[in-house]
Amino acid sequence: MQQCGQKDRASLYALGLLEPDESSAFELHVNTCSTCAEEIRESGDMAVELTKSLPVSTPPANLRQRTLSEAVLPRGVLALVRGKQIHWQDTPFQGVFMARLYEDSVRGELTSLVKMLPGARYPSHNHAGLEHCYVIQGDLVFEDHTLNAGDYSAGTPGKDHTAATTQNGCVLFIIHNSADQVHAN
Repeated sequence: MQQCGQKDRASLYALGLLEPDESSAFELHVNTCSTCAEEIRESGDMAVELTKSLPVSTPPANLRQRTLSEAVLPRGVLALVRGKQIHWQDTPFQGVFMARLYEDSVRGELTSLVKMLPGARYPSHNHAGLEHCYVIQGDLVFEDHTLNAGDYSAGTPGKDHTAATTQNGCVLFIIHNSADQVHAN
């Protein structure tokens, strides 16, 4: 049998461990290399024998339902947070709580819910990127304007935003940037 410089990749291919582009290139190679084709058959046979040596176990009865409800996203959906999964976290600001819904670590974009109790204050801050703010309920009061339930504002990237408070409490839907900086007031 002829020697081949790609024989070591054959077992990785047989086990599905090559990256998609490597796998495609290797498939072209296998069509002309009997050494690698034989190695793939042997590796596949070995994988089947290994599975036979594993002990049989019975998964928990609710595993299928739990896996489908938690791990599988509907077609075309990148993130899914159900209302009962929202977990409010304390912030360094008294009476202000945040629930992270999604994070795009490449762009630094964060999508969050913010809850402020009546009288709570969020300090002035600088927007590293465009900030979207939609008031779901309550009021959000800045020094020069007030947003009420149903109002939306977009904060200019690179600009400071004044401190905000709320008279009646509020819940906000915010898309902001991880590099935003809060000013020490």
